[in-house]
Amino acid sequence: MKKLFILSSLLIFTLTGCGAGATQTMSCSYKTTMNDITRKTTYDIDYEGTEVKKVRITYNYHQDVMNDTDGDGRSDMDGVGTGTDGTTNDTQVDDDGIIDGVVGSAIDSIVGGVTDVILDISGIRDRHANVLNTYGNMTGFSVQNTTDNTDNDYRVTYVIDYDTISDDNLSSLNLSRNINTMRNSYTTQGFTCKD
Repeated sequence: MKKLFILSSLLIFTLTGCGAGATQTMSCSYKTTMNDITRKTTYDIDYEGTEVKKVRITYNYHQDVMNDTDGDGRSDMDGVGTGTDGTTNDTQVDDDGIIDGVVGSAIDSIVGGVTDVILDISGIRDRHANVLNTYGNMTGFSVQNTTDNTDNDYRVTYVIDYDTISDDNLSSLNLSRNINTMRNSYTTQGFTCKD
């Protein structure tokens, strides 16, 4: 009877995903604000052991409309530091030319690779349309969720399925199949990662 109980417990333990090979998820996120737009980027990475199985990259944007005296939904500020008045003194541009772009991945380069330009939610939608134009036909790459309810908020999630994506395509997205490599890459770039 005791052996039967142990075998049953072991079977339940394994079937519920608590045994070896169970899928775990690591979440890495980074938040930044520039030009009245808050951008939060989150990588949710499913893995078994050290092998990555799926990555979901979510971009959340919220635009605060400050000093909107004419009611058009855009800031009426003078443009100092934004590139519109000839100065860029308060624009944070990384060495790689990406405003607020902490991540070096290919998608982030398309989304964040803008210098000396004021982006609004409409401009961000256009940048994500470029991502879909570039990678939309790639096997293993898809859009899971897009939320576009207001002029001031936008969210999109891209999914990379490691079972169907080729090694060449994975490399073109600057993604690794090893969870430790992914963790090191994102924490080095300023992301907070939690299992």
